[in-house]
Amino acid sequence: MKPIHIASFAFTLLTLASCAPSQREYETVQTAVQGSPALQRAIVKDCISKRWSKSDLETGALIMSVPINKVQALTCKRLTSALASGRLKYADVRPGQPTVNLIKIVQGR
Repeated sequence: MKPIHIASFAFTLLTLASCAPSQREYETVQTAVQGSPALQRAIVKDCISKRWSKSDLETGALIMSVPINKVQALTCKRLTSALASGRLKYADVRPGQPTVNLIKIVQGR
């Protein structure tokens, strides 16, 4: 697996997870998501509606050990769940390299 593909997949994850908010914006969204299952469902639905590149889906399938057709929905659900639970931290969604925590969340561990 080439590092460029991991970086591209990570960028997709970060974009879907956060759109690079400030820490205060992140905390506000996190609080709203924690108290609203309806908002969680809306975020997952919006996330799934985004178009991912074939390369990102293939890389995601390798990282997550799931079929390509399950990558996007699982990623969206896992990130939203981690956001709501407080497991996904602001440091995980800042632009740059993916964190160990972000990869673990996406992998479902």
